[in-house]
Amino acid sequence: MINSKYEWKEIDSPSVDDLISLVSKTQLSPIIIKLLAQKGFTSQNEIEDFLKPTGKNIHDPFLLHDMDKAVERIQDAIMNGERIVIYGDYDADGITSTAVMYETLEQLGANVSYFVPDRFEDGYGPNLNEYKKLAATGMQLLITVDNGITGVNEVQYLANQGIDTVITDHHELPEKLPDAFAIVHPDYPGSQYPFKHLAGVGVAFKVACALLEEIPEELLDLVAIGTVADIVSLTNENRDLVSFGIKALQSTGRLGLLALFDVAKIDQTQLNADTIGFMLAPRLNALGRMENAKQGVQLLTTLDDQEAKQLAAHTQQLNEKRQDLVAKITIEVSNKLDDKHLVNVIVGEDWHEGVLGIVASRIAEQTHKPTIVLTQTSTGIYKGSGRSVGNFNLFNAFDSHRKIFENFGGHAKACGISIKADNLGVLQVIADQEAENQHFDPSQKEELTIAEQIKLSDVNIALINEIEQLAPFGEDNPRPVFAIQFANPQLSLMGNQQQHFRLDKIVNGQKISAIKFNALKEEIQTLQTSSLQGLWIAGELAVNQWKGKVFPQIKIKDLRTSSKAEKFVIQRSSQLTQEMFAADEIYGFFDSRIEKQVSESVNHHIRHINLNAQQEITAEKLVIVDCPNSLDSFKKVMQHLHVNQIVLKCYSRHDFSQVPMPSHADFVKLYRFTSTHHDLNLRNETKHIAEYLNFDQSILIFMLQVFFEAGFVKIENGLLTGTPSQNHVDLTKANRYQAQVKLIEAQKKFIHSSDEDLINWLNEL
Repeated sequence: MINSKYEWKEIDSPSVDDLISLVSKTQLSPIIIKLLAQKGFTSQNEIEDFLKPTGKNIHDPFLLHDMDKAVERIQDAIMNGERIVIYGDYDADGITSTAVMYETLEQLGANVSYFVPDRFEDGYGPNLNEYKKLAATGMQLLITVDNGITGVNEVQYLANQGIDTVITDHHELPEKLPDAFAIVHPDYPGSQYPFKHLAGVGVAFKVACALLEEIPEELLDLVAIGTVADIVSLTNENRDLVSFGIKALQSTGRLGLLALFDVAKIDQTQLNADTIGFMLAPRLNALGRMENAKQGVQLLTTLDDQEAKQLAAHTQQLNEKRQDLVAKITIEVSNKLDDKHLVNVIVGEDWHEGVLGIVASRIAEQTHKPTIVLTQTSTGIYKGSGRSVGNFNLFNAFDSHRKIFENFGGHAKACGISIKADNLGVLQVIADQEAENQHFDPSQKEELTIAEQIKLSDVNIALINEIEQLAPFGEDNPRPVFAIQFANPQLSLMGNQQQHFRLDKIVNGQKISAIKFNALKEEIQTLQTSSLQGLWIAGELAVNQWKGKVFPQIKIKDLRTSSKAEKFVIQRSSQLTQEMFAADEIYGFFDSRIEKQVSESVNHHIRHINLNAQQEITAEKLVIVDCPNSLDSFKKVMQHLHVNQIVLKCYSRHDFSQVPMPSHADFVKLYRFTSTHHDLNLRNETKHIAEYLNFDQSILIFMLQVFFEAGFVKIENGLLTGTPSQNHVDLTKANRYQAQVKLIEAQKKFIHSSDEDLINWLNEL
């Protein structure tokens, strides 16, 4: 039994009255129309607007609070040659925000430089010591990007020095705002801006639009990276910005990005939001986690090809080092876990502080518990990060206990902590107590939204390509997750440490794989020791390209087997073995000859019945060994079965469905042969006759049976003699011929149809 990690929650698709009409008008499949309806798009115009962003959602930048003041102050600084400094941030959003503002001001001829704080020395956001250093260098205007909204004291210090500050930010507004010259923020109280969810780079881009009095398309590649990386809502304006930005990335000539594509083995022409989220953003973030993110701004803005290659290579090396550190520390943290706590508080030494947030996230996912991971710094202070799961609010849990921290900040799902060694024990106590106060239950599963339940046969390249029209995927526009029955697949392990697994099935002659990367050992062991007959997958559809060929693939989000026994279990077998009859079950047969063969050859007594007797059968389980001789005969048997589970082996001595039915010319050839031969010994000569006539032996026997019924041959004492006839006989009307047609139909259904199609047919009975 495989239990799901998540609670699967299927979306109630709104009824689309003119579903058939929309399918016809849009040339989209019913599945895609349903997915769009779930997003609230139920008319042709709404659907076309969503699928083909036109830029109409890119709003007037001057609707943003203080934009006019910010633009006027920056223009004055440029005109007067004032020294402008851009104060950025060390994540991908902050790096791209800095690059966007820097390139814009350089284009306008500004005397501009930028500063990116160090994660380890400066911390996040405004830093008073750095503000003082910048002021001492002759800075006359400070522009913050992706930060600044919390800098009350820092901005006041600059004001006292006669230095203005323009804040551009998107983070949650604090209770007290800085007294800056201008605050450009999409969610500023009373603001008329129609979209509140711009990333930091989005706000910087709006300032660029206002300063340049146009949309600078050459900056959209950076906007797409920062917006996707910061996991903001990919709806409305962000959807348009990222859609156009991805197209810009696919053709960008930015030297740093081209070099990064090269070292990361990114196909520029196929780049999408997933590429940004899983390949570009982690590499840019690695700079800030491992060293100083200033190198990221240099990488994105350099005009020197050699420098671009060097920076890209260094970025790649740091990312690989970051990956190794995360893997190593995750193992060490796992070994320190204590199941008795509701919240994991794990403390270590010599762990790299820059990756502890990632480690905390992985441990939280593995244990389904909020997790805080801390390491001792050179000052003796313990610093680290926390990540939450479920409904546990990290910020609310610790906000009222700030006295035990040297530093604390964050939000519901993530936090940063600095704490003295003496307070570590108190931290664990408070964490567990707050978990109880918030009624956190680690056994309660998080919900996984299932967009639609589809058949495995629906999974194909055409559907995947249609789904891609809903991109870019991200926050508030997630890639749809489908529930798919994936019964009885073949399991394969992959990776240097066998940490990945793949499940394969053949459907309509096409291999479909479901894949899971970095699976837990327990998850793999469960797969190896469980029956996969009733397996269901929750996963995203994707394309797998291998050696120039394209295959549909499912990226596994979750697995489960049915909580109840499946009515039908398909265990096809092309041969009979002793092991097939080892269990103490009732075995049913359609062919009495196979029944006799098995009952005489199996080493122990088995309970067996002939299904053609049409007797009432009551049992917990019935194993049907062979293939029925027709679909009708199987339907009749089903009327007499009172069993909870039917296992079908679908064995057949001869698979006629893979051999062409004899043609009229074949029958003529056999007729001429039998007309001129007498007393043929069928027992000894059938094989030779088949070879002579170039027939399959089983087909020859079938044709002779048809001839016997038609009176073209007679058989006495095992000897066959032809009996020529002057009468015209339609052999296709013969009972034996019609029986063969029905047998082939049954064999196609029971031997060669997919498990899914066969089970669906059986359920319909």
